[in-house]
Formats: sequence, structure tokens, C-alpha cells
Amino acid sequence: MNSIMLNDSQQRAEQQAELFLAVCDDVGFIPVFSHCSAVEYWGVQTPADCLLDKTKPHIVFPDSGSRRRSRQTITHVWKAELQPRPHYTGRFHVVSPQTAWAQIAQHCSEESLAVTAGSFMCRDRRRKVTTLDYIERYVHDNPQFPGRRKCLNILPYLAENTDSPPESVVVVLVMRANIGKPVTNHRIDFENGEFNFIDIAYPEIKFGIEYQGYYHADPAQMKADARRLNRLRLRGWEIVLVTADDLRDETSRKRIIAVIRALMERQRQLMRMGTILA
Repeated sequence: MNSIMLNDSQQRAEQQAELFLAVCDDVGFIPVFSHCSAVEYWGVQTPADCLLDKTKPHIVFPDSGSRRRSRQTITHVWKAELQPRPHYTGRFHVVSPQTAWAQIAQHCSEESLAVTAGSFMCRDRRRKVTTLDYIERYVHDNPQFPGRRKCLNILPYLAENTDSPPESVVVVLVMRANIGKPVTNHRIDFENGEFNFIDIAYPEIKFGIEYQGYYHADPAQMKADARRLNRLRLRGWEIVLVTADDLRDETSRKRIIAVIRALMERQRQLMRMGTILA
């Protein structure tokens, strides 16, 4: 899965770079690309519910006095930090990932913000472009920008080092249900030197949540998953599997949360019994 996501991320960035270079040839100045154009350049898909126009690249200026309009682009004024980074020997600049994330906040849902931030902060070092610390610092250091309230609302639910967008959705789901703050991609080491990662874990009670994407339907992957789950259960772990159907609508989300609550409470009781008997 990681290789597929890496290829998608790289292709997305390359396509944006080609588009940006074409714009550079036409506008007659060094543009700073921003908003959803910058999100895509950093390898992440613009949220489906984002209301920004995606038919043209977006560029940004620090104030209205320096703003230069172009028929090939959509222009913005952004008075918070831009943190522009030069690319292609300075032919164009791109705002930082955390700036781009803040810029789309006004135009999409809080859940989409969580997914975008999770993709920026993913566990794969080849795709990771920022950290939770940088995102939090940007929001706190820039007290006035459109959409900041949404950013502040979702900050407590952001998770670093997830592997996929649905994992970020599940983290937000369980935290907003007051189930507690989990650890993402918790590593379990085995005696033979092998190890496994649990997508979303509560290590203190050996409880985990795993998102089952489409790639888990591959026969070889199914065998590997079964072996991994059995090894974890032998270690005393309870694992809940979540699929896309469980996240489809509010009813299905409430249903999977009820399952998680029930199995988590049972696991907590089993852990207490084990402590007493020991």
C-alpha cells in the first residue's frame, strides 16, 4: 500500500510542478503557489469537499498592494505567514505544507482538515512533509486568518504517523466519542526479532483498531493479516477491524463506535481480572 501511495504522491507533485512551470512562463514574475495547488504539490489530494476552484492554479500575495492578477491563475491575499519555499532553482515558490493546510481550512470540513494533516504527517518518511509541532505552531503563531477557528477545533484530534487517510478519520472518530487518545502505528516486538504495527492502539489495555482497506482483500495479504492478528491475540491483544462501510454515514459510524466501546470495556475488565489473578 505504501508504494502505491508513494507513487500517487510523486505523480501528483510532478503534475503540479509542470503546471507551475507553465504558469511561470506566462505571468512575468516569480509566483508563490498556495491553497489547494500547494496541497497537491506537497503530494496530497485536495479534499473532495473543498469549495475552492480547482480548474486553475492558486497563487498568493502578502498584501493587496503587491497583488498581481493573471488570467491563468486564481490570486489571493494572505496576511498570515506564507513561509514560501523556492523550487526549480527559484523559478517559483510554494507555501509551506502547514500554510497550505491553514489556507484551505475556510473551504472544507474539519474532518477533511484532519485527513489532509494526517497525509502531510504520515509515517512514510518519503511522503512526510511536516509535523504536528509545525502545524500547531503555525496556528498558534498566526492569530488571525480565515478558517483559524476550524483549525483550532481539529488540532486536538490530529494524529501524526498514520498510514492512510481513513486511519486519520478513525482517530478523529474515536477521540470525538471520548474514547481516549490512541497511539498511532504502535509497534509490537516479538521474541524472534519480528515486529508488527497496530494502526490505532491503546497499549495500556492491549486494545487496537485496524483499518481494513481494499488491499487487504488480496489472498496473500489476507494470510499475512490472519497470521498477524493471531500473534497479537496470543499476546493478549483485542483487535477491532474497521472498514469503509463502517465510516460511510453517521449511522454506521455510531454502530462501529458502539462495538469499539463494548469490546474496549470487555478488554479493560479482562486486564483487571488478569492483574487480580496474578
